[in-house]
Amino acid sequence: MPILNVSVNQVGQAGVFPAIIYILTNDTLAEVTTAGYLNGIVQKFNTPLNDSDMALVTTKTSPNAQSTQVGWLSVSYANGDWSLIASAGPGDVILPTIANHLATYTDTLGTLSEDPTTAISGGNIQAGLSGTAGYFASFPATAARGSLRLVGANSAGDTVTQITNASQAAARTYTIPDGGQSASNFLLSDNATVQTINTGSLAVAAGNITAGSSGNAGTFISFPATAANGTLIISALNAGGAFNTTIRNSVMGQSSVVSIPDPGAATANFLLDTGTANILATQEFISINDVLSFGTGTWTTTRIAEANYVKRHTAADETSIIGIDITPMIRTAASKGFRLDSFDVIYSIATLAMDAHTVTLDRVAYANNVAVSVTSIPLTGSLATATQANPYASNIAVTTPAFDNTADSKYVIEVTANNSATSAYDFYGIMLKFSQTVA
Repeated sequence: MPILNVSVNQVGQAGVFPAIIYILTNDTLAEVTTAGYLNGIVQKFNTPLNDSDMALVTTKTSPNAQSTQVGWLSVSYANGDWSLIASAGPGDVILPTIANHLATYTDTLGTLSEDPTTAISGGNIQAGLSGTAGYFASFPATAARGSLRLVGANSAGDTVTQITNASQAAARTYTIPDGGQSASNFLLSDNATVQTINTGSLAVAAGNITAGSSGNAGTFISFPATAANGTLIISALNAGGAFNTTIRNSVMGQSSVVSIPDPGAATANFLLDTGTANILATQEFISINDVLSFGTGTWTTTRIAEANYVKRHTAADETSIIGIDITPMIRTAASKGFRLDSFDVIYSIATLAMDAHTVTLDRVAYANNVAVSVTSIPLTGSLATATQANPYASNIAVTTPAFDNTADSKYVIEVTANNSATSAYDFYGIMLKFSQTVA
């Protein structure tokens, strides 16, 4: 540490305290302020020291520089070492300083220094000016591991973008995930435009994904790999109440792809294995050729007009029982098969009123080595006996409709026609009105 010259007690300053020491050195300020820097001065320059002295020191600005700098330092004696330390008077600057580092106050006396643990501004902090870019940068504890920057970009106008927190119930740490590419965007909870994930996928490891909210429609839209080939949209419609509809899989024995077939129409429905949507209302006409027996009397197939055929009873005072088998499709699963809701008996009466006219519905069940079981099904409605110019279509309702899922069973309708001596009775057939499950 080359100290070139030391001068103490200038003329006229003998006995003045604190004494001023003048030091010329080729060392830098950082070297001059190392502990024990003044230990050799007494021996080399025969200079007495006092820890109340002040030193005006000329140093190099850097080890190899030709330029110098001059500054006041205090003489200090501690732990057997004579040293020079930065002076800390009111309004002083603690040396050395580093170019471009912010200065902060170290006390209430106006002492300035730099690189504090925390720098505080009682107001706002601004990086840059209007038209001059600036950013805030934060570095991690490990060297050469990048930085986090808050950078302002051009807006469409002179507007302010503010980042603020909502009320937090506890301390929180929010981590920005790696976007995997040079430019990415955050997803916002409220946005007036469409937000797009251009690459990668969105995965929710736990919790739900919701599209829309109560009173605000939302849909899930999936695109195929080929452009301009439509989309698959999952969209909720009004349910008529606060009812949730859940689509889920059953227990699967293998990986499966379940495809929605083309219905060939703009609107269509799925067929379900249970529930009212699984029931199709339909009807089927039982013609005169499907009758098991017309019973007593003479019955003749008669053409009344084009496409209009009847089974005509030759007038006689007699009672005939017309038996019609309407055997349903038998299903073994519960709530499946054929449910007769009602039927129309179609007939005509002319010349003279009938003595009586009734109808019954029976379920016939068979079992091995067991007597045939015949169960009467309650009906609502009746058949006419009076004459009428045109045919009757008398509706007979099944009082309590039920699906027939009993094996080895069938339904039989019997119409009892009690004719007077001159009653002209024609039987057209029966129109079954039933519901049928599709699966």
